[in-house]
Amino acid sequence: MLSMIEVGQELASKIQARARARGLSVNVYLRELVDQKDIGCESSDGISSQERVRLLREWALGHSTNTLFLSEGAISRESIYGERG
Repeated sequence: MLSMIEVGQELASKIQARARARGLSVNVYLRELVDQKDIGCESSDGISSQERVRLLREWALGHSTNTLFLSEGAISRESIYGERG
């Protein structure tokens, strides 16, 4: 079944550029996008869930583990709001 949709020139250029960057025809590129959306493995920004997990872990590992923790008293409602309660 052949289907056609109309898109603006700017969107068409983006699609062509992304297909070209992956070495695919526009037809194959769009089919892959549809297949990926069907199984939910690509988000709106084009990052796969596996890549998102990898980036999150990399970000988390980049933080110090020697962080001092606040005491219960330091984060109690009374210490934050005082008399304003």
